[in-house]
Amino acid sequence: MDEDKLDISSKIASWATTNVKYIAFGAIIGVSIPLFWNYQEHKKEEANIAASDLYYELINLANTPEETQTIADEMFNQHGGSIYETLTKFILSKKEFETKNFDLAKKYLEEIIESDSNETYTSLALIKISLIQIENKNYDEALLILDQVKMKDSFKQIISEIKGDIYNFKGNKKESLKFYNDALEASAVDNENLMMKRNSVED
Repeated sequence: MDEDKLDISSKIASWATTNVKYIAFGAIIGVSIPLFWNYQEHKKEEANIAASDLYYELINLANTPEETQTIADEMFNQHGGSIYETLTKFILSKKEFETKNFDLAKKYLEEIIESDSNETYTSLALIKISLIQIENKNYDEALLILDQVKMKDSFKQIISEIKGDIYNFKGNKKESLKFYNDALEASAVDNENLMMKRNSVED
C-alpha cells in the first residue's frame, strides 16, 4: 500500500515537473487578465474624466468662438467616438444655429446621425435639422425629416408642436390646430406658450 502511494506521488511529481511551464503560464494568465482588465477600465475612467472636464470647459458661455473651436478640436482629436464628442457637436450646432450659419449647424447634426451611437441623440438631431429647414422655409422637407424620427412617442409634444408651427406657417390653420392640440395632450405641464399658439389658430 505504501508502495502504491509512493508510486502515485512519484507520478504526480513527474507530471508537475514536465508541465511546470504550463502551470506557471496558466498562473500568470490567471493573474494578468484581471490586472489588464482593471488597467483598461482605469484608463477608460481617466479618459472619461478628461473628456468630461473638456466638455464643461466647452459649455462655458464666456468662451470666444476661437476658444470654443480649439476645445472642440481637442475633443475630436483625443476623445473621438465618446459620448462627449456627440454632445460637443450638439453644442457647436446650437452656436452655429444662433448665428444663422445653418449649413454648418446642419453638418454637425448630420455627423451625429451618421455615427448612430444613440437613438435618442439621433432623434434629437433630426428634430433640430427640421428646425433648420423651417428657418430656411423648407416646410415640406421639415415634415419629411420629422417623420424619420424613430422615438416619436418620447418626443410627441415637441414633434407635434413643431408640426403645428409648420402648418401655421403654411397657412393651414386646421392642421395646425390639430397638432397643437396633440402637443397639449402630450404635455405633462401647463404650457402657456403652446396654449397661445393653439388659441391663435382657433376659429
